[in-house]
Amino acid sequence: MDDFPVPQQIRSVVVNAMLEAQRRGSANVGPEHLLLAIGIAKDSAAARILSDAGLGYDALDAALDEERARSLAVVGIRDLDPALVTATSRLARPGWASTTREVFRRAQLSGHGRRRRAAELDVLYGVLTANVGTVARALEYAGADRDGLIGRVERERLADLENAPQRSGHQGLSQQERQALRREAMARAQQTRRDAARRQAPPRDGDE
Repeated sequence: MDDFPVPQQIRSVVVNAMLEAQRRGSANVGPEHLLLAIGIAKDSAAARILSDAGLGYDALDAALDEERARSLAVVGIRDLDPALVTATSRLARPGWASTTREVFRRAQLSGHGRRRRAAELDVLYGVLTANVGTVARALEYAGADRDGLIGRVERERLADLENAPQRSGHQGLSQQERQALRREAMARAQQTRRDAARRQAPPRDGDE
């Protein structure tokens, strides 16, 4: 990326995301294209998390098609032939959406000894933790438990940190980085519980 040094461990994901953006006729690589690139990966812990939730590559592709159709309906474009909704592939190299840059910032990729497995989990975390946008809507339309997905990714990331082998006499991440990631996971879990409690609480007087 222009202003982000992409770690070698996720270069295959980035390349596949660019191909997905071209296939779907997008001018920019968005978080949804990163999600598809993760979903198509082989022998990937991140892809397995998605697959276990019923979100394999084909399911993700269909969910994104549904999101596109509904977004068009919002602006009054309805009942289109599915073939017309499907974008025409682009030949030009896509750029980078600002939302994709935010994904990498949320992922907190450092590249300091991170294995490919861990780096892909970082990217998936960055994609899933956007509360609004194409991915959030597509997962909602697919009936996916986004909070559950985020929770599993967090557990896998923490487990990877605990089990990371020594590299040249040093751990992949510093103790401070480990503690920060644990705090982040705990805060996210607490927020998830609060959100679930609010959804389950009976409406108060005056609420619609």
